[in-house]
Amino acid sequence: MLKLIINADDLGLTPGCSTGIVKALTEGIVSDTTLMINTEHAPQAIELVKANGIKRVGLHLNLTYGQPVLPAASVPTLLDDSGRFRRRIAVSAPLLATEEVERELEAQVEKFLATGLELTHLDSHHHSHSYPQVLDIAIKLASQLKTPLRQTSPEVRDRIIAAGVKTTDWFTTDFYDQGVDLENLQMIIAGHDGGVLEIMCHPAREDELLFAVSSYNACRFKELAILTAPEIKRFLSEHGVKLISFAELTG
Repeated sequence: MLKLIINADDLGLTPGCSTGIVKALTEGIVSDTTLMINTEHAPQAIELVKANGIKRVGLHLNLTYGQPVLPAASVPTLLDDSGRFRRRIAVSAPLLATEEVERELEAQVEKFLATGLELTHLDSHHHSHSYPQVLDIAIKLASQLKTPLRQTSPEVRDRIIAAGVKTTDWFTTDFYDQGVDLENLQMIIAGHDGGVLEIMCHPAREDELLFAVSSYNACRFKELAILTAPEIKRFLSEHGVKLISFAELTG
């Protein structure tokens, strides 16, 4: 039997992202989400999930969007001249001071834990934790928290497992951009007949702010429609696919 985790990234990025994700969690097949704790819209997102009876979410470790949780002066290598994270991790990675990354991510974890929400797992915005400068820190945090960590490649998966941290057998980003299609989603799922698969997604309701802050915008609305469609629910049932949460990997 295939066990399937469908994780919605970017909870708290914008109000439309948060309301769309909650709809996909409560009315669709999304089984997990990860919160961007450092954004100005995070408090609203936290209130929204709690109001909808959602007591556990993951943490979207963030080094590429918005401002840090810590004072800018304490993490200067993480920031551009405006005091914000650089948007491209491939550009910023060589510039990052390891000790600053660790302090900032620890602060994000502490801020998350103060929300009262249960932590299901860790992943990261733009897969920052797949970079060597960040991966060891993310693994250390996941180990300390006794929580799973998203794998983004076989190499990253092997590193995570070697550290005794839980993760999935498979991970795919194929339900994204040009891949946002009901038939493609069904093909992705049908292509795995066992183990645990995570499919990353980004559902959202229409939101003008989203067009200002993210180059990935209109496809999010299409994702929401597909992830809440009766057809995809029937597909999972007919193929005996079991939806699970990252929280179920800890047992």
